Amino acid sequence: MTELTRALAFAAEAHANQRRKGAAQEPYINHLIEVLDLVARATEGDDTDLLIAATLHDVVEDTSLSAAEVAAAFGERVASIVVENSDDMSLPKDERRRHRITTMADKSQAARIVKMADVISNLRAIVVSPPAGWSADRKLGYLEGCRQLIDAGRGANATLEALFDQTAHDVECAIRDQAAFEIEGHAVAVRHLENAVGQQVHLIYLPNTGLRTLTETDLDAFCQILARVFPSATVQQADAIYDGRRRPILLARIRTDSTDAIVAMAQRLCITFDERFVGVEVDGRYVRIYADDTA
Repeated sequence: MTELTRALAFAAEAHANQRRKGAAQEPYINHLIEVLDLVARATEGDDTDLLIAATLHDVVEDTSLSAAEVAAAFGERVASIVVENSDDMSLPKDERRRHRITTMADKSQAARIVKMADVISNLRAIVVSPPAGWSADRKLGYLEGCRQLIDAGRGANATLEALFDQTAHDVECAIRDQAAFEIEGHAVAVRHLENAVGQQVHLIYLPNTGLRTLTETDLDAFCQILARVFPSATVQQADAIYDGRRRPILLARIRTDSTDAIVAMAQRLCITFDERFVGVEVDGRYVRIYADDTA
């Protein structure tokens, strides 16, 4: 128990400034705890290394910590399971997905158990709080990729495999039901009512996560990209605090009825300025939009 609580504290510190990519922006530790809970329930919690690895499964992929640091803190077996569940982020997204599926069968039983729990947690999030801008087709495509991944690694844990199958079925039904609901015109009608008086004002924040010195060239590029899509916008330089540090940022206020256009613009800015995410704010709610927006 002491080792597991130490792992939870370790993960909470490592992922302290991270949130999930869905609209609800839950603290990332929520996902890690859910994966831990799924693994514990499926294995009766009798393998401490496995539970710790479930808690730390994203720490090498998504933080600055190395496998060697994980091994020093929790042992080689834990580090090995974590590494097996870590993508090579230098590869393009499509190549990472293919590699994940083709290597699944070769992973250890422990690594496949953690991966199955991770996928179940991610699928649940697709229904409750999907990444901004994901269409029904994109959600269904993601679901199909999850099915291919789990099918490639079956035989590790019957309880988790059965739970995945049920989750995948429920998620597909929910996605298709929501798509049908939108096709019937209800969502369009609601948007028209909401926008009947005036236009919504959206804020876009370029967070400068790399702590660069922003120049007039950056400001010009920012304005030019916005001008290609929106007829008018208010742009300014500002200061913000992120990750405990003050940094210069660029900020835009845009009048538009299209949230999809704002999401697409944020993703374009991510790529142009090499940012992991760009923030958008609508009606006082803040959401991060990622260029690499896997769930």
